[in-house]
Amino acid sequence: MTGDELNAQYGSIIMPDAAVSVAEAWHPAIHEMLAALETLPTEIRAFLIVTGIVRSPSGQLSVVAASLPTLMPVDGMERVEQIINRAVVRTGGMQ
Repeated sequence: MTGDELNAQYGSIIMPDAAVSVAEAWHPAIHEMLAALETLPTEIRAFLIVTGIVRSPSGQLSVVAASLPTLMPVDGMERVEQIINRAVVRTGGMQ
């Protein structure tokens, strides 16, 4: 799974050259996360792009994103963080 492949599926949510390096067992959680980010309202989604999805040195899912939270609705970043945190929890016990 590469940034290009994910970008083809999820459009502007992920950069085509995003760093993507995760265990295959994590793919369902990654796809669920990106699909949820993609369905966020435009006023949130327009100011967010995922630049990396990798396994951190501690073995946890690490999602790197660029955003402009000041241009989002008040709860915009909270909603983004909830989606990402669900994926982190879901991949927590996987190797």
